[in-house]
Amino acid sequence: MEKLEIRSFGGDASPKLVNERGIEGYAVAIGQESKYMYDPVLRKYFIEIIEPGAITEELIRTSDIRALIEHNGERLLARSRQGQGSLSLRLDGYGLGYSFTAPGTPDGEYAVEMVKRGDLFGSSFGYWTDEKKNVTWLKRSDGILLRKVHKIDIIREVSIVASPAYMGTAVNVRSIESSFEPSE
Repeated sequence: MEKLEIRSFGGDASPKLVNERGIEGYAVAIGQESKYMYDPVLRKYFIEIIEPGAITEELIRTSDIRALIEHNGERLLARSRQGQGSLSLRLDGYGLGYSFTAPGTPDGEYAVEMVKRGDLFGSSFGYWTDEKKNVTWLKRSDGILLRKVHKIDIIREVSIVASPAYMGTAVNVRSIESSFEPSE
């Protein structure tokens, strides 16, 4: 089993209602240090940076990425398959932005109302990377471990969430065991 890593962002990355049904935000903030995170498998506290270039236009064009509510695969809001679909993704100087029109489903109505009220105020994404090839661990001068992610191999989802912990410079990490094997 591979580990699907989840990162949650708030602050400038938060989902926003841009019109009656349009929702946009940033799933990933690039080049920003997280606050302390904990990996229960490695039993390590660390700070992480998703580096510029870790996500590419090619990765977006070749992925099947779903927009979800709270990482729940049964609460689909939009989808981008090989760069096409109801979910729009873009890379810019801040990170990986997303936008979609909420569907006319109960989950779409819920998403619009909860974003409008500010109850769903975080953005998140689920990804996989080859730890041995694409991650560098360094020890900073203050003794804190720094995890630099140079390349993300797979992005599975972006989610709007109620409990982001990345507020400007704070981040929350959760790992989900997943049964998928990364494709070559």
